[in-house]
Amino acid sequence: MDTVSQDSVTPSLSLAEKVKRRIKTLGLRALRFSGASSLVGTLYGGRGVILMYHDFTEDPVAQLDQGCRIEDFDATLGYLRRSGRDIVTLDEALQRLADPKARPFAVLTFDDGYRSNRDLALPVMERHGAPATIYVPTDMVNRTVNAWWLGLRNLFLERDEVTIEPMGVRYHCPDIASKTAALRRATAWVWQDFHRTEHLADTFSAHGISLPALLDDAALNEQELIEIDRHPLVEIGAHGTTHRALSLIEAEGVHDDIAANKRFLESTLQREVAHFAYPYGAPSLTGDREADIVRELGFRSAVTTEPGCLFPQHLDQPFLLPRQNAEYAEDGASYAVCGIHGVFRAMATRGGNPVAHMAKA
Repeated sequence: MDTVSQDSVTPSLSLAEKVKRRIKTLGLRALRFSGASSLVGTLYGGRGVILMYHDFTEDPVAQLDQGCRIEDFDATLGYLRRSGRDIVTLDEALQRLADPKARPFAVLTFDDGYRSNRDLALPVMERHGAPATIYVPTDMVNRTVNAWWLGLRNLFLERDEVTIEPMGVRYHCPDIASKTAALRRATAWVWQDFHRTEHLADTFSAHGISLPALLDDAALNEQELIEIDRHPLVEIGAHGTTHRALSLIEAEGVHDDIAANKRFLESTLQREVAHFAYPYGAPSLTGDREADIVRELGFRSAVTTEPGCLFPQHLDQPFLLPRQNAEYAEDGASYAVCGIHGVFRAMATRGGNPVAHMAKA
């Protein structure tokens, strides 16, 4: 483990990073409002798209660029309706992929089970008549999940001086911009190696951070989960027991982690839970192993975080469905519109197969 520097680091976006982010935002808006994204969609838009959200907020900047601005979510649903796309359930999406005459569609999915899904997103869904699937890990509900991402955000939100011993870094973060930059760096450090999530507990403890308390504030509890599942526009899906990256676990452990989550949700909700989302997407996948386990456990679909739209060929592997991230703090609506038309898949494949997806991680 690295030793902590004696000098504090005041993180900030470099000029190059700021310029790149500004160009990205302007480019997304140009693609959206010029109609160019729709032209990309003629090849890469497929028959439908699954959109991915997590938390919702009225001000993502105040949350260090975390979560989807609720106005952007509202604008995205309005765009879908105006463009002639139906917003459907996952089961309906699978049926439409098999029907060449079916109307184009979008699916809304929310990961982790945040209370903002109910308090902020659900009223917008009701106005648009839009269903959504919420993927919920067992340990999110019982408050034992290693919610390191919430811990890191709180760490920087509440403190101007932050020492992260495992990183070997002491951050000086006196304002929102430096706090956001520090959170991005710490999060990127974790994503480089998900074993690192296990080394943050002492850091949180040293700063007086209680992950269960943060979860009490942020996530649905068991009774709230039952109540929201009864809403006609909401379906609860599975997201694993521990929300660990499954590629770090032996096959038997992966099976047990997913199966226990399915049993917990079905016992709690008193109904079948048929759809699954891999925690973290790509870092959870070793290849086909996880998809085979999900199939064996009786799910009807499983979604990744591989960008792209849905084509009939995806019915051949419904347990590795692409899913487009729709969260971007600067302009989530433009980001989502570009994803709806397959712009990010087009960029990733650079003229290659628009239906190619992550069969091997």
